Amino acid sequence: MVELIIEHWRNLDGSSQYLWSLWRDGKRIGVSRPTETQDGAEQQGMDWCLRSTGVGPDRVTRL
Repeated sequence: MVELIIEHWRNLDGSSQYLWSLWRDGKRIGVSRPTETQDGAEQQGMDWCLRSTGVGPDRVTRL
């Protein structure tokens, strides 16, 4: 199973950052740098997943 996880980090200055990580069978196979929007992080993760694995993720989880 391939899962795309979108993480939301809140900074002390009140700003937010979003990161994606891609997991296959419980092992992380990719991770991003911070992005400004949740949708942007998800799109980047989806694109990376398709390029790297040839398929889309089985599940997307937003934390």
